[in-house]
Amino acid sequence: MTLLPPTVEQQRRIDDEIPPDPEMRKKDLQAIKDWLSKQPHLPKHMDDSRLEKFLFGCKNSIERCKLILERYFSARTALPEFFSARDPLAREMQDCCDAVEYFVLPSFTDEGHRVTILRLKDKSLDRYSIQTITRRLLMVMDIRLVEESCLSNIMILDLEGWTAAHFAKCSPTQALVRKAMLAAQDSMPFRLHRVYYLHAPSFINKVLNIFYPLLKDKLIDKFRIYKGGHEELYPYMNKDILPNEWGGKAGTFCELNDAWRKKIEKYRDWFLREEKISKTNETVRLPASSSSLVTELGGIQGSFRQLNID
Repeated sequence: MTLLPPTVEQQRRIDDEIPPDPEMRKKDLQAIKDWLSKQPHLPKHMDDSRLEKFLFGCKNSIERCKLILERYFSARTALPEFFSARDPLAREMQDCCDAVEYFVLPSFTDEGHRVTILRLKDKSLDRYSIQTITRRLLMVMDIRLVEESCLSNIMILDLEGWTAAHFAKCSPTQALVRKAMLAAQDSMPFRLHRVYYLHAPSFINKVLNIFYPLLKDKLIDKFRIYKGGHEELYPYMNKDILPNEWGGKAGTFCELNDAWRKKIEKYRDWFLREEKISKTNETVRLPASSSSLVTELGGIQGSFRQLNID
């Protein structure tokens, strides 16, 4: 699956948001590399191209980029549930690709946003694994950090076929789910523009009320919840970029899902190598460089006890 570059007009809109300045980018990149060289606990293997994508995703903020790099590597050490056993050919990963359709659309929206879609193909509860789905989502994000720079993202969650039992498996009252949220939030240089929930069940607000205490208000404001299907998206994006079944021209759900299955398989050697080297070395961490992610991870159990799930 090829991620198409922005059109001239899309690039203009991206440049309006983050004005290009090659000389400043070069200086900022060197500042990041100088900082990394003074952090004995952090890996030094990232090439300039990948570091530039981190910097762009942080809107060229050097301090924000440092924070995300620290959390990026710390997450891979502290959360092996999602960052180890990242073999695309493993049976559980193949089963996940069979049961859950998750892919990035080839084209940007007119505004320059990248769109990802997640939906259940097999509604069987026993084929729905939060751990494997999270691992897969993070693997796709890693591929994107190698292949492209991105202004911001739109997530579409098609909830058709979801039952109360499916939602129960992803309740933040479970330690694994809370860790998954920590792994996906603020440890990747991706900005979120909007989240669309389609085919939302009547009880969706009760479900989201459990999550809201753990989410930033800025994130909650990005949610758009609809009981209807894909037609709800038409006022907000060019339908041509959507899957064929939703009136678009991007390809069928099956084709798009299989294309991303093949893409992560193509990166198999890269994932297995990264799993070994993209970690912190806690034995040489300086006292002044404590990990905010590890601190948050230590406080997870306390946050569960404060949740009201009546």
